[in-house]
Amino acid sequence: MKSRLFFPLFALLLAGCGMSAGEQQQAGYAARLAGDDAAAFTHYRQAAASADQPEARYRLAQLYLQGRGTAPNTTEAIRWLERLSDSEDARWQARGHRLLGEIYAGGHDPTVRDRDRAARHFAACARLGDDDCVREQALLTPPRLQLVSNTGQAQTAAALYDERGAAVYKVVVYEQLGAGLEPLSLGSAVAIDPYRAVTSYHQVAAGGVPVTLARQDGQPVREADILVWRVLYTDPVRDLALLTLQDGGRLDYTSRARSVERLQVGEKVFAIGAPAGLDKTLTEGIVSARRSENGVRIIQTTAPISYGSSGGGLFDEGGNLVGITTKGVSAWGNFNFAVAADEIQAFLAESAAQ
Repeated sequence: MKSRLFFPLFALLLAGCGMSAGEQQQAGYAARLAGDDAAAFTHYRQAAASADQPEARYRLAQLYLQGRGTAPNTTEAIRWLERLSDSEDARWQARGHRLLGEIYAGGHDPTVRDRDRAARHFAACARLGDDDCVREQALLTPPRLQLVSNTGQAQTAAALYDERGAAVYKVVVYEQLGAGLEPLSLGSAVAIDPYRAVTSYHQVAAGGVPVTLARQDGQPVREADILVWRVLYTDPVRDLALLTLQDGGRLDYTSRARSVERLQVGEKVFAIGAPAGLDKTLTEGIVSARRSENGVRIIQTTAPISYGSSGGGLFDEGGNLVGITTKGVSAWGNFNFAVAADEIQAFLAESAAQ
């Protein structure tokens, strides 16, 4: 039986030896389309020896990473991608740096995670014009708020809404993507940089797919209007979750925040969220109290917070984020709560350490 397998394989290798690097590349491509990973690996490995076949080097690295046609081998994948990153073809050079960045970011093999190397490769890829690498490089930067000590220039409610409303997104969580599905939960999120947003943990606790429809009311939904989020980090105790967009794109955001220690009881505040699904709704109130619940600093406010508002932003008169709204209790009065900005900052620092 072994001899029957040996001679066809030997004949294939002999035939392959007479092929040029370009022909090996084409044969590898054809084998990949046919689903013959072993043959694709053999042809790509032959073609990859030539510096003028950058695609073969890229495909060979992919096969090593995925363990297709050969045993998984991250070290070999890195070796071929490093050779690819020196290619004279800028397009394939960028793709090599990008895949190296993904590897060192831990996206393929946690044992080779190296944040500094990932950042260098994403930066090299970004310099070659790859916008996705700009995003990946930014996501490696620890998220944080810019904490200020004073309110700053007080604004009217209308001015504050114009300045901060765009940074608050309605988020609907579905069990899966598809038409006619009932949502698992409804809430809001506040973007804190161009690529990440903070919301309430209880909105995403049941799993599912968080989605935002970025369109004007009454307008038909286009595919480009559907923003799908991915959960990066959660903290059930603080009731916070960190999100990023699944398929790239940039967010309108606000990063300026104010410590709860600087917040005065009686101070005017504004909440922006999506109560009952009504996107970017502004409500007004005052700080009723500064409290601690299970060791978490929270703000009690009279600004109404209801289903759909949770995960939205609570702002002072200067437009500084002072909290992420979490819940409202109306059974015995107007009691509403937000997780303080100090807790958000600590949460973001912990997310960066993961």
